[in-house]
Amino acid sequence: MSKTAEIQAFLKHEIALILRLKESEVNENASLDELGINSMAFVELLIAIENKFGVQLIQAGITKADLSSLKTFAQRIEQSL
Repeated sequence: MSKTAEIQAFLKHEIALILRLKESEVNENASLDELGINSMAFVELLIAIENKFGVQLIQAGITKADLSSLKTFAQRIEQSL
């Protein structure tokens, strides 16, 4: 499994937990907005990412484009590692 795929799987799992969904209900091609991630859920997700990968994405300068899909977001996280 590539690092991007590993991060994407982690994101899918965490988003499912945060939104109280089954992982199969998380559309990997949807943006975080489309998935229903609000600002509080996003902060929760950022904390989980920081705890797992040790990267602080707020300081890394993520953009709305970085959040257009789980794969795009995973690639951005990988770039920050």
